[in-house]
Amino acid sequence: MLGLFLIYWLVAPQTARAEDKIHAVAAESSYGSMVESIGGDHVDVISLLDSPSVNPHQFEGSPRIGRQLQNADLVVMNGLGFDGWMAPLLKGTSSAGRQVIKASDTGSAMIMADNNPHLFYSPQIMLATASRVAKALTRMDPAHADDYRANLHHFQAQLLPIYAQVQTLIAAHPNLAVTATVPVYAYMIKLLGYRDRYHDIQFASMDNSQPSAQQVKQFTQALQNHKVALLIYNKQVHNRLTQSEVGTARKAGIPAVGVSAIPLHGEDYAQWQISQLQAIEKALAAHAGS
Repeated sequence: MLGLFLIYWLVAPQTARAEDKIHAVAAESSYGSMVESIGGDHVDVISLLDSPSVNPHQFEGSPRIGRQLQNADLVVMNGLGFDGWMAPLLKGTSSAGRQVIKASDTGSAMIMADNNPHLFYSPQIMLATASRVAKALTRMDPAHADDYRANLHHFQAQLLPIYAQVQTLIAAHPNLAVTATVPVYAYMIKLLGYRDRYHDIQFASMDNSQPSAQQVKQFTQALQNHKVALLIYNKQVHNRLTQSEVGTARKAGIPAVGVSAIPLHGEDYAQWQISQLQAIEKALAAHAGS
């Protein structure tokens, strides 16, 4: 009996602490990483879209995800149609106390004119969303308000090296004309001040619709004739057109660099952004050297 009593007192405090944690669900791991940074030890975070093998535009909800959303205190998502599968799941799992934060709302003034939905590539929109998350967590858990405030400041500081890497890239390779297989990297391309060419085929390819033969021909000739200095492709999109475009670029000697819609290797948000900028810098430097 004494043994059971001791076990209870050893286990009970840990169980209570786990139950006291705020349950957060992020639609994508890019936002999940941010929520983990802001919430720290006070928040349990589940990222729904976190597999490197899944095309985000083909992702679908499931009953398991519905259950996770039903039990969530806080939901953070991209919005603007990128995670449209969330809407029916949220509607079907209505919860009076649940708060839903959309990056498309927090960063509405910073959305590109073409309504590009890949908002997570904008550090500015991510910081605005992080600020909203910190405020929401403070309302839910005012006892740890100082922690959430401090974590927000720390997250803000983590973003600074992204801007430093952007400046390094601009200094070494300024004013480039670039393109992409899909418009996943557009917000970062804009931050770099690069000219993003051939939008039509990028958006036609984004939702796996079929670009016209004329668009494909123009894009192929642009790569072959070196009308752009860099091709960005989405590592999570696997189809013949993407493979052909990347192959054409490499055959023509155009650097082709893969990016993703989510961190693929467990990096936090800032590390993920920086590593991809460094990959671009390395590819451009290698091409210049050759």
